[in-house]
Amino acid sequence: MPADHETLSILKLGGSLLSLPDVSDQLVSFVDQHQVSNPVVVVGGGDAADLVRNWAERFELADSAAHDLALKAMALNGELLSHLGDRFALVNGPWDGGDSCPPQRIGVLNPLSAIVSLEANLPRAQHLPKSWDVTSDSIAAWFADCWNAERLYLLKSIDLPSELFHSQPDSDDARQQRASFANRLAQHGFVDRAFARFASTVPSVAWCNLRSQGLELQML
Repeated sequence: MPADHETLSILKLGGSLLSLPDVSDQLVSFVDQHQVSNPVVVVGGGDAADLVRNWAERFELADSAAHDLALKAMALNGELLSHLGDRFALVNGPWDGGDSCPPQRIGVLNPLSAIVSLEANLPRAQHLPKSWDVTSDSIAAWFADCWNAERLYLLKSIDLPSELFHSQPDSDDARQQRASFANRLAQHGFVDRAFARFASTVPSVAWCNLRSQGLELQML
């Protein structure tokens, strides 16, 4: 855990963004433009996870087996990203040794080793559920919750519709409001069904269309 872990930032990079030939440049631009502190990137499964879904249906795999294979798909994509630029470094967790993220470096998480390490010290009830309700969005939020990250960024391929924000009811309870909004996102297919469970505890959650020119944030 970095010394200034209160500013740890988890970035979920949608697997579909790996279709962008300049995805690494876009990610670096986002980190620099928004001055993201202690960045650790969780890469989604993308096409590799879709292959696992097809296998799961074709071979009637148990959810636990499909979940483990999908995590390996995420790990493969993360390793790919780590090779796409000098700014990236493959990591097993937040920058450790009492130091914050080295200047200009962007950690790319190996989710397999990180989950094993975390669950070894967590009660069974807090382990990551093995279900298709839990995809890379929820996994990134789970990491953010476990490591007390200050910020979670969801880097996606689309903007969120403005009407989702306009129809959001007011509430004095920020956690309850975010959970309600996350559930609405899940109902419309923007995140998985377990996302609200983990994201509601993170102090700051933002969405960004990484395919857009402005790389503007939409706060959840």
